[in-house]
Amino acid sequence: MAMNRATSLRVRKFCALVVAAAIAPVTVLTGLTPAVAAVQNFGAVQRYIFVPSRNTQAIAVVERDSDRVVGTIDAGLVPAQIFISEAVGKLVAVAAGDRKMSVVDLKNGDRRSVEFDFVPQRLLGSADGNLVVAADLSAGKIAFVELVRVREVSRVTGLPPIRDLLLGADGAFLYVAADNLRGVGVIDIARGKLIAEIPTFAAAPGDVSGLTRSPSGRLGYAKARDGRSVSLLDLSNFRPLAQLEVGRAASKAYPTGFGGYLVVPDSVEKSVTVVATASMTIAAMLKGSAGMTTVYSGWFDTLALVPSVTDRKLLIYDLDQLAGAGEIALAGVPGAGAVTPEGTKLYLAVEGTKQVAVVDLQTKRLMKPINVDFEPLAAIMARSFDICHN
Repeated sequence: MAMNRATSLRVRKFCALVVAAAIAPVTVLTGLTPAVAAVQNFGAVQRYIFVPSRNTQAIAVVERDSDRVVGTIDAGLVPAQIFISEAVGKLVAVAAGDRKMSVVDLKNGDRRSVEFDFVPQRLLGSADGNLVVAADLSAGKIAFVELVRVREVSRVTGLPPIRDLLLGADGAFLYVAADNLRGVGVIDIARGKLIAEIPTFAAAPGDVSGLTRSPSGRLGYAKARDGRSVSLLDLSNFRPLAQLEVGRAASKAYPTGFGGYLVVPDSVEKSVTVVATASMTIAAMLKGSAGMTTVYSGWFDTLALVPSVTDRKLLIYDLDQLAGAGEIALAGVPGAGAVTPEGTKLYLAVEGTKQVAVVDLQTKRLMKPINVDFEPLAAIMARSFDICHN
């Protein structure tokens, strides 16, 4: 049958499309070719726990509902620290000794880099998820990076060596504990400028080892480096309010998720001091351990959980009864972890293994561990029950 010119042209175009489709590259979903594997969308970050490898660029993604690994992300570097932003759906990572910061879009896997003229030793993320702070502690340099456009927006230089950093709840100010400051430094992030120093009750002015803040963001807690003093600070008006004497060797005072208590572990005295924040009085001094690294809380603010790297265990404290509530032996040294936002489970990386420990905080028992393909560095969530672990 004869074809007119228009019909013949349409047939030739159709055939060309068929041939192009036939020779187009095919995505192979074997797991053996990650470069061409289908991109997984992890943009709903509240559903996942992110577990970076200690020695590779891989970050395992664990689904909270099933406690199973559902995918892997290439961070573009071997992460020493990571931050997950729920607001923009991005993962931020820095590596030891590297001047680069890697930013991964969790929706499509796209990766961008921010290059610094210093090596970031500390990475912090704002509560709203729109800003990250990268700091060279020894050189006193701090860069502020906005995550929507992935660009540096301001910088502070010329600070003395920094001991600790704390972002305010509204993301407007960064609080700094550093050598030779008269108090806790206040940096206006938008201006990139040190604007005030809040006096503390430390024996020497500015001699602060660690900074934390209340869940509301109105109060700050500055632990003295060489003394028992914890200074209560008004972060709204940049002034000191009161002081409390606790463990001399403690580096920080950790507020619980609802802010009802401060928990202060002292690894030298092997004690855990519990402070009632409403009255700023010591409610209990409990038996601790050596090598206590941090404090988690959960189960409606009724539990405090303190890992010991020396004894490879997790100490549990009942904050209603102000008493010890047992301990959990771990398969290795506890690494960094996080408590689910509702306070029901603790996920804890376990060094020297390929496992993430999972603790049911209602029963205070270990659940089945999550197996990963590498030694985990940490277990990180975009939001956790404790403000200090976000």
